[in-house]
Amino acid sequence: MAKNIFRQAVQFIRVPEMNNLELLHAAYTTHQFSPHFHEGHVIGVIEKGQLGFDYRGEKLVASQGQINLADPGEVHNGFAVSETGWQYRMFYLTPGQLAAIANDINDKPSPPPFFKRGVIQDPVLARQIQLLHQDFENPHTPLLEKESRFFSLISSVVRRHAPKGINWPSPGKELTAVERVKEYINDRFDSPICLDNLSAIAQMSKYYLLRVFSAHTGLTPHAYLCLVRASRAKMMMDGQIPLADIALAVGFFDQSHLNRVFKKVFGITPGQYIRA
Repeated sequence: MAKNIFRQAVQFIRVPEMNNLELLHAAYTTHQFSPHFHEGHVIGVIEKGQLGFDYRGEKLVASQGQINLADPGEVHNGFAVSETGWQYRMFYLTPGQLAAIANDINDKPSPPPFFKRGVIQDPVLARQIQLLHQDFENPHTPLLEKESRFFSLISSVVRRHAPKGINWPSPGKELTAVERVKEYINDRFDSPICLDNLSAIAQMSKYYLLRVFSAHTGLTPHAYLCLVRASRAKMMMDGQIPLADIALAVGFFDQSHLNRVFKKVFGITPGQYIRA
């Protein structure tokens, strides 16, 4: 019997009118996302197959009809559970976008919402995510309708699935050191960075730093640096600057290195992103 393997395809959309909200509609069979994180919340639905990923110390599987979530800064990967692959629709919110919506919900400043689970079973919301995502693909859908439905949808997700009354933990000494290292990398991503520099910034030994950084972020400092460089390169991709120049400007060795990291992180090539 022939197996129903999804044809690998990717469609990427960016909505400048909505604070550069990004959408991805993709089917993957062999692609594997390397460990990465997003600067804003990620919310989507699995249309077909199953997506496996490691998230907050757990091995999770999001199946057809389930909602897939990721909080900002939470490291995760992504892979097919079976050879048939998976197909999904994802909304990539910009940093602070969900917090702004939550403030409007509460009519006052409030802590940024976060979601305890990476997979949610909520058929009604899942169907709403799918339908809205489809209508975003339609160029004839009015902007006001997109904005209104998107706000309503995200409000429902927050109200129904963001834990309330969370006591936010105060950063300890190790976490403070990790944040200093991340800030250092964010400020100097386009320059050579060595472990000696990071050790001095963290005020701890190189080997202890590696263990602590990985424990708090799920990444090595080098992997984090590559992610930052890929994100900065993405910001420069308006079609006016050659990719080879962008690669060098953000600290990659060459364009091929940029291409490999970019595809691993975002699931599309720089060329596909620019064409969108």
